[in-house]
Amino acid sequence: MKDYISRSTALAAFLLAILLTSCRTQDDPQPQPQPQPSSVLIDGKAYPTVTIGDLTWTAANYTGKGGVAYNTNNEKPEYGRYYTYEEAKAVPLPAGWRMPTIEDYKKLAQSQGVTFTGDRATNQDALKKLVSVINWRKVAGTNASGFNAYPGGYCFREAAPQDGDISEYWTVGGQTMSIMESANGLNHNMSFYDNSDSPEYRFNLRFVKNK
Repeated sequence: MKDYISRSTALAAFLLAILLTSCRTQDDPQPQPQPQPSSVLIDGKAYPTVTIGDLTWTAANYTGKGGVAYNTNNEKPEYGRYYTYEEAKAVPLPAGWRMPTIEDYKKLAQSQGVTFTGDRATNQDALKKLVSVINWRKVAGTNASGFNAYPGGYCFREAAPQDGDISEYWTVGGQTMSIMESANGLNHNMSFYDNSDSPEYRFNLRFVKNK
């Protein structure tokens, strides 16, 4: 009996929702999309987020206006789109959100146990926690952090990206953060490169805000 009552109640609620929807006139305001608690709305699209330490990150590559796709068939949509530095700076972000700094990325890595010598982390097994479990050529990640960096590579001039061993993102200062497979084929490195004066390069984008 209890099961029958619960099913009947659910059916009644469903029919009421249909009735209310059918009564909406063309002048009624349409509901606007709202981000879920674990997502953020950027330029009309919801992106998943993950809080790691005292920072909240977008957990998927940006796919908004501008940029170029991985290829003309839009294969591997998880790579998002590739942007010049000028395009990256022009992305309209919600209040509190920003392009990451080098220090943001270092803090992200250190939260997973990565250690740096200067601005390099070499042969660091802990970097697997930041990268995806698929698409890497030799060293699969665990994505234990939820950051889920795919090895989308980057674009140079008109050439298509060479993916599989590098995940690289813009920072606010025009540098890029690069996670790449180590030459030993066992783990990853993290480095930072100055691409602020390199308009022929395109990289992926992530965004961050303070928790």
